Amino acid sequence: MKSLKTKVIALVLGCMLLSSFVIGSFSILSSKRAVSADSAQIMNLICENKTQEISALLSRIEQSVNTLTLYASRQIESTEKFKTDSAYVDQYTEHLTDIAINAATNTEGAMTVYIRYNPEYTSPTSGLFCSKSSTDSTFQPLEPTNLSLYDSSDTSRVGWFYEPAKNKKGTWMAPYLNDNINIEMISFVIPFYVDDVFIGVVGMDIDFSVLQTIVDETNVYQNGYAYLTDEKANLIYHQDLPRGTSLMDYNNGEFREAAEMLLQNSSENSLISYSYHGYQRKAAFRSLQNGMRLVLAAPISDIDKQANLLILQILIASFVIVALTAILTFIFTRRLVKPLLELTAAAQKIAAGDLSISITHHSNDEVGTLAESFRETVKHLHKYISYINELAYRDPLTGVKNKTAYLEVANKMDELARLKRPEFAVIVFDINGLKNVNDTYGHDFGDILIADTCKIICHTFKQTPIYRIGGDEFVALLENDDYKNSIQLLNQLQKDIDAYNEQPHNTIKISVAKGIAVYSEATDYTFQDVFKRADNAMYYNKAKMKSSV
Repeated sequence: MKSLKTKVIALVLGCMLLSSFVIGSFSILSSKRAVSADSAQIMNLICENKTQEISALLSRIEQSVNTLTLYASRQIESTEKFKTDSAYVDQYTEHLTDIAINAATNTEGAMTVYIRYNPEYTSPTSGLFCSKSSTDSTFQPLEPTNLSLYDSSDTSRVGWFYEPAKNKKGTWMAPYLNDNINIEMISFVIPFYVDDVFIGVVGMDIDFSVLQTIVDETNVYQNGYAYLTDEKANLIYHQDLPRGTSLMDYNNGEFREAAEMLLQNSSENSLISYSYHGYQRKAAFRSLQNGMRLVLAAPISDIDKQANLLILQILIASFVIVALTAILTFIFTRRLVKPLLELTAAAQKIAAGDLSISITHHSNDEVGTLAESFRETVKHLHKYISYINELAYRDPLTGVKNKTAYLEVANKMDELARLKRPEFAVIVFDINGLKNVNDTYGHDFGDILIADTCKIICHTFKQTPIYRIGGDEFVALLENDDYKNSIQLLNQLQKDIDAYNEQPHNTIKISVAKGIAVYSEATDYTFQDVFKRADNAMYYNKAKMKSSV
């Protein structure tokens, strides 16, 4: 037979191992969740900040072009003169040249500036075109492109003119390589009108490296980096892959899942996951005002590095605690027997799902720490379970109980009907016209209609649980006083609805079809039988309401 000391030692070590496993598991899971949440927050915050930096740059460029467009529009004295007098057009162009060069000179990254006129009214080479030969040179006037040489559908050559004209608003063009000076550029072009007459376009070509520099300077963790795509998940700038690469199709769809996410506006507060060259990565992204997506990506190994270090520390700490406990157990066996038995019983109850425990032991040693850890664990489990139950049984829109709660109470009423003769009634409510409200005003107004209707029902049936079992359908289970006064309450409900509809600020009127059924032992074998009768009564009432309209 094993001695009591041996049994106690075995018990203590077993409990400590179990406790270390439980607490360690919770700690590891919590650390992973914390690191995951932190990484999502960090990456989205960095991405948001860089997006704002790029957006500020794009806004300054847009402001320069807008200002030049406004000035050019105001300098035209007569559209008829502009259409017919070439000398006037030449004088107008000469006047704008210095202004345009000055605007471009003061615009960060500007390489060309141009004001081109509608070829229907002027020469196909009319307008001005000023360009730099390098980033350090000054703007020099050059001969504008002859628009008559190209069809308006040739977007690669004259899309900069016809696309903004078609859009009738400022348009960011896709980046392109200027072969003359070997510089990648991105253009912003605005069509301008005078007296509703399309005069032409004003635009600037910006050195794309200005954006690339910001993107290259954007990093996170050890190996994280940023890149740009368009709104269709085609690469615009990436440190490894060429421009135009479709992330939808790259490497047999390796990026597809992430690429589909890039069709949205942002990753919000979460991260998207994907595989690249066999390594798992996570990314955050935001939309720029020119339609591009700024993506910030990092390997999962970098993101989880801190969590893995913390897990290692937890495992080492757990091992040390167990080892010390084993040594101390030999010394303090008798002192530890009683509290350990209490903790063992508590652990068994927790394992069985019973959280109604009270740990009374308090001391300034490891056992006291363990007892406190158990108390905290139970406290957190109570909170988690309460929170989960709240989510499981509560309708988020109206705050009343949901269909899950309804099905549970239906089972309870079935059991009650088998044991005794309960007195209860079921009322089924259905909101009329919800689909029309959704289609006419939008689902937000539909949600308001549902919530307001539910408030009125709850206000009338104060002592009765209300369940939302469908989009526009509610159920009330009447017992006790509400059961006895069901007809009066239904009449009061209609009065409350009428009072609501009479208020002038309530433009959307409430109409509710109602059906009631009282439990009868002779005809109702289950709660569902009562509900069906109430549901049929409701549909009868709904049909009657429609026919009376």
